[in-house]
Amino acid sequence: MPLDLNLNKEPIDHTNKQYQDVLEDLQGNILKSHGREESVHIFLTFPNPSKEPQKTSALRQLIAQLATQDITSAKKQLNDADAWRKSKIDGGAFVHFSLSSSGYAKLGLLDSNQPKGANLQNRQEANSKQLNDDYAQVFQLGMKRRQYALLDPPFSDGESTYQRDIDALIIIAADNLTDVKNKESEITDKLRGIATVATVERGTKIRRQFNNQQKEPVVEHFGFTDGIGDPRFLKADLKQKEKGEIAQRLFSAPLNLVLVPDPLGTPNVSFGSFLIFRKLEQNVQGFKKAELELSKKLGVSRELAGAMAVGRFEDGTPLVLQDNNGSKNLNDFDYSRDSVGLKCPFQAHLRTTNPRLESVRAGGPFAQSKEQELGHRIARRGVTYGGQLSDFSNLDKLPTGGVGLLFMCYQSDIWEQFEFIQRFWSNHPRFLEPDMSKSRKVENKNYDRTGLDAVSGQNLPNQSDPLIKEEAQPPQNWLKERDQPTVKADVQFANFVKLKGGEYFFSPSISFLKNLPNLPQNFPTPSIDEPVPSKTYVVQKGDDLSKISERAYGDSTVFTLIYEANRNVIGSEPGSLEPGQILYIPLLQNTQPVPGETYIVQPDDYLFLIAERAYGDGNLYNLIYEANREVIEPDPTILLPGQQLFIPLKQ
Repeated sequence: MPLDLNLNKEPIDHTNKQYQDVLEDLQGNILKSHGREESVHIFLTFPNPSKEPQKTSALRQLIAQLATQDITSAKKQLNDADAWRKSKIDGGAFVHFSLSSSGYAKLGLLDSNQPKGANLQNRQEANSKQLNDDYAQVFQLGMKRRQYALLDPPFSDGESTYQRDIDALIIIAADNLTDVKNKESEITDKLRGIATVATVERGTKIRRQFNNQQKEPVVEHFGFTDGIGDPRFLKADLKQKEKGEIAQRLFSAPLNLVLVPDPLGTPNVSFGSFLIFRKLEQNVQGFKKAELELSKKLGVSRELAGAMAVGRFEDGTPLVLQDNNGSKNLNDFDYSRDSVGLKCPFQAHLRTTNPRLESVRAGGPFAQSKEQELGHRIARRGVTYGGQLSDFSNLDKLPTGGVGLLFMCYQSDIWEQFEFIQRFWSNHPRFLEPDMSKSRKVENKNYDRTGLDAVSGQNLPNQSDPLIKEEAQPPQNWLKERDQPTVKADVQFANFVKLKGGEYFFSPSISFLKNLPNLPQNFPTPSIDEPVPSKTYVVQKGDDLSKISERAYGDSTVFTLIYEANRNVIGSEPGSLEPGQILYIPLLQNTQPVPGETYIVQPDDYLFLIAERAYGDGNLYNLIYEANREVIEPDPTILLPGQQLFIPLKQ
């Protein structure tokens, strides 16, 4: 029966007849985690269709075969789960298939035929004159080209296997490792000679016993209970797993949070979801030593110091509810009784990635309505890699790498959900404070800055998000005592999670995959990439920053603007460009210097002229020089176009 996502406002009854066609065509793991203990993630690179067209045809046939024989539908997944609960009948191996934008293209499917983000907020896309919200259909760009927005490290710093095109992802999961390996061998044998296995990632759930939970919950390598706060798309899950009025309200989710129509499937029956994959390496030793250092500086327990960074104690007890572990109330709470962050710090990972409606304020800086904030939620489906949980009794023996999380999440719009959370919440130096207090016309003296999300926040030296324009630093405001003013603690509690690689995927409908051999192919000639302000540009052979600047702005002298926006990618030498590097081309903006704001130096600028425009008095140029001595360096008469200067307030 057809499904209208615009009319669906709440979780569905998956046993209702009206949803069976949709569930049969939808892949599993989207509406509900597959739940298996063991998994393998196979990343594929497809052949070049212009050089090996026969392989492309064979690949289309093989994908259709996988869809017919192996891929697990949402309906089968839910039926298998019911059979397991009732009779302990094992549903066997679970299989899921996703394509990246490059994968679609190599199969002969143009951007116009590829899925598009839902854009439920009706945002305007960025253009060469105005960033607006910087909204974009980022699936077609791919994760590598979003480095500048996410403040990811350059992809060249990650694992080499992710630096090539990743065209598809196959997930195989089962409770029995032998079943996983058997299905993996079966599928990779079929792929041999048709597609290349770029890399394989193996995931295993790790569990830990806590006194407040009957079953051993899943944990991650820092030792904290994981996977508690996911939105619920099925009525049965909402009823069974979310106890209490607040939890029921905050985790009830409509299907349009994760589903979009599959453009090459059956209208109102075929749906899919955007899948993010990121391999995140965890520095367990660094995290636990910082936890201990913070506890000593504050005079609190190590457990409490860790809870302030995460937002929960290791057993899942929410810090906002109590200052010790042992609670069985793990999800039925919000932050309405802690509006100034004196029970749970604002930088706590739990609070930053799911503020539970506290960012909502009409006319405020973050969310204008309840629907807008809840529209940023994602359906997390990650799994740990690298072995079992460490013994935390000897900090010096804890791993600094080689273990971590295979982070995955589903959503209907990558920009609006995953990217929004990472950019404007986790990486935002003022989320939620002090900007939220200012919008309420009050002052929260405890937080001059929130700082980075203490777990998943990312920053790069000398770089900031082009919309935020402020480099976030590790948090410094911590709680020495509950409900008392914060204190400063100079502990580098950030950057213990490092991106090793990943990609953006789409998990299409099963009927599309089955019909793939019958769809027309179109392989257009690739267009020549040109540098455009507000977009990314791939460095070509023979490029230098002056040439790129000339083509982007019609002015070769503002090349330093491009360099400053990409210092972490280019390195310390502006002249050392390498073909394949991805650069963000910033806008030429802030042409009017405003006291209290950042100004970008324009061609033919000098300090007297800037001071004249900022204050109406060029003789005050020394105010600007003193505030920017490290940027300008010894000679105040030498300014470089593209330099960023802070224009101080007139004394």
